[in-house]
Amino acid sequence: MINKLSKMLLVVSSALWVTAALAETPGHKHHHNFPKDVDAFHAVLAPIWHARPGKERSRNACTQAAEMEKLAREIQSSDATTLVATINTLQGKCKGKPGDVDAAFFDVHEAFHRLIDAPATAAKR
Repeated sequence: MINKLSKMLLVVSSALWVTAALAETPGHKHHHNFPKDVDAFHAVLAPIWHARPGKERSRNACTQAAEMEKLAREIQSSDATTLVATINTLQGKCKGKPGDVDAAFFDVHEAFHRLIDAPATAAKR
């Protein structure tokens, strides 16, 4: 039991270390084949999401929230309703509860991933 637990902790800590290293790598780029409207949103989201979590990232998320909302509303290739809703929640946290911004930004990121992972049948036609 202890051996399995040790292996699991090693795997999890290694994954976190690699993720942290990528987040700190200046110019870290990853490529996708998104539709142009989704790619435009991703271009704003990605640099903020991949920055080191903290006050500066939260500030940048709040600064770019209006642009993210605009770009999410312009997405026609997929149903971005949930994404827009999470951005609206983020904007509310930016105005009233700055301590909750990171959690709200996490929700924006997760909504984006649900949008890009949605099967074609769920996309707008």
